[in-house]
Amino acid sequence: MKIRWLARLTEKPRLRKSDLILTLLPPLIWYAALSSRPYLIETRCASSPEECVKASIFTPDQISLGMLNGKADELSFTTQKLSGMIAVSLPFAWHFTYAALGRVLPGAALVGFATDSVILFQSVAVNGAVNEITRLIVQRPRPFVYGDPKTQGANPAHYTSFYSGHTSFAAATMTALVLMLLGRGAPSILIALLASADFVLVFLTGFFRVLAGRHFATDVLAGALAGSLIAIGVALYHRRQDTLTDPSSKKRQ
Repeated sequence: MKIRWLARLTEKPRLRKSDLILTLLPPLIWYAALSSRPYLIETRCASSPEECVKASIFTPDQISLGMLNGKADELSFTTQKLSGMIAVSLPFAWHFTYAALGRVLPGAALVGFATDSVILFQSVAVNGAVNEITRLIVQRPRPFVYGDPKTQGANPAHYTSFYSGHTSFAAATMTALVLMLLGRGAPSILIALLASADFVLVFLTGFFRVLAGRHFATDVLAGALAGSLIAIGVALYHRRQDTLTDPSSKKRQ
């Protein structure tokens, strides 16, 4: 017996009439939440250092304390950017290779790539908005704050540990990519390779963030889960009947 929502992910993604709102609103919410950090975040570690001690941390997360690997911090940005680059370049190559081979008209390839680009952008924007709102609610200090609560705890930006934005970005972009090509009828071997790349990039991004002392282990686990679920939700949203784009080609591409 097939799971209905899972089966729907194999359908061709199409834009809906309400996509203008889904494209414009999340970035605005993300920006507003980001701008409100100085006003909504309480720098409690600076005012009450006794609250920010090792004993107050979930035991499995205590391993993150004292980690400040600068190289790992740089590598986390590299893996994050790489996930974004792959998520943009592969759909481009997919659609315009079909056009070059004469399998679809150039216009259909352009519509297909534009559709996938909008869905990718929405996945990133919704993830960013949810991530920032969650940070404002939780206000979890980053691991390095516990080493010097009075100094490091005076910056509102240091209370954004939960959940990891880098990890959730990698998860959202790579999951969105896998689902895009799944809906375009990509061969199973390619889907399997992309799913493996998804896991590796998300794992490495989270690992480097922990090693750099920027996040706790639970931060990156939550980030990986949140980014993946948001990408799945956005993908499912574009597998419904009320659509805006309907390329003339009957073949998925």
